[in-house]
Amino acid sequence: MNAREEAQRFLDQYRAAHGISSSGLPPAVVKGVDNWTVRHTFTPEQAQDPDTRAHMEQLNAMSARGGLDEVMSYLLAEMHDHIEKTAATWLKGRDIGQQPLIGHLQTGQLNAVTMPVPGSEAYLVLFHDQMTSFVILLSETIAFAMPRDHRADTKGRLVFKATVGDMTEQIEAHPEIADCFAKIVVSYAVTGRLVRGLGDRLTPDVVSLAVKLDFSLWYFVLGHERAHIILGHLHTTAARKGVLPDAEVEALAYSWWQELEADLLGMKLSMSAGTNYGKLDFPLAFIGIGLFFDALDVMDRAVALLQTGDENACQLGSHPPCDLRKQYLRESLSKLVETDPAYAEHVRRALELSETQSEIIRLLWERTRPILLDLHRRGVPTAHTWRTIPKKTGDEPEAYSQV
Repeated sequence: MNAREEAQRFLDQYRAAHGISSSGLPPAVVKGVDNWTVRHTFTPEQAQDPDTRAHMEQLNAMSARGGLDEVMSYLLAEMHDHIEKTAATWLKGRDIGQQPLIGHLQTGQLNAVTMPVPGSEAYLVLFHDQMTSFVILLSETIAFAMPRDHRADTKGRLVFKATVGDMTEQIEAHPEIADCFAKIVVSYAVTGRLVRGLGDRLTPDVVSLAVKLDFSLWYFVLGHERAHIILGHLHTTAARKGVLPDAEVEALAYSWWQELEADLLGMKLSMSAGTNYGKLDFPLAFIGIGLFFDALDVMDRAVALLQTGDENACQLGSHPPCDLRKQYLRESLSKLVETDPAYAEHVRRALELSETQSEIIRLLWERTRPILLDLHRRGVPTAHTWRTIPKKTGDEPEAYSQV
């Protein structure tokens, strides 16, 4: 039995011991996903193409048979391959370690949790079981909220209006954007589950942008976790109990310094893989990184606000502050211009687009905060699955200067 098989067996045993089902998704859910995907991803002609239908039937069979784990393994397989190719090219001759098994579980955290498999050299990287749906819904909402500047689009690329006034105007002109954002965040914080998104109200160009945002984010998440392995963090980090809902199971809790180091290498891997293999242009390859940190920050604040009335009181997991991580990567990207001036325009557009995305999140959060505060005053609790720690983790504050 190889390492990945050992990891899968351990995950299956963990789920069985805790009464967690790993069965397939309900037929109604599978059918709904199929209809939405065909309607919003393909033209009518493409939808009738035999290859397209065969692809959808394969995906549906996986959904019904194996549920989220199997579907995401299939959907992320190509991105995994792109990350692996990039790492092998950059680090030729260097041992880049084994690729961990990625799975899904009620981890109580929005970011990934790394778990060593007892009695084995294998590792699991576990995502909160609703994270995939959360990312998709958030990407759709942000894509709808980004105001386009069609007059400036002279090279066939998307150009966005970056002023706060333009973004505010777009959000106020389409109240369903703020309404949907609030429902997503509130439902996730209160129930641990997600509500339906904007669905049929999305135009094909918004769906196309949302897919790119989604891909960009997942490239970074995969690149970040791969970076931990390449950098040797899995062998130098002590396992700690209490990270997962089962208090007796050990998971790795990386230091701030390790997280920032993995962020930097993860950004390089994800942007190179996304632009070289994933058909993303440079700015869109970067925007998913900020979106990931903003998504994590929003849920930190939402859960903290419901639990304590103070959005800065606690967080989900022991990650460094999201603002610190974003700022570090923005500064690192800016330094690329110093070594290669040819990237100046790409970097400028990437930073501007990322700032637009972050400002949209801020505007939408400002409209969602009062709803959560009112729920807190009424005594509405968060889902029992969320696991928080105080905002001050006691970790090394000087980590930023070490990387």
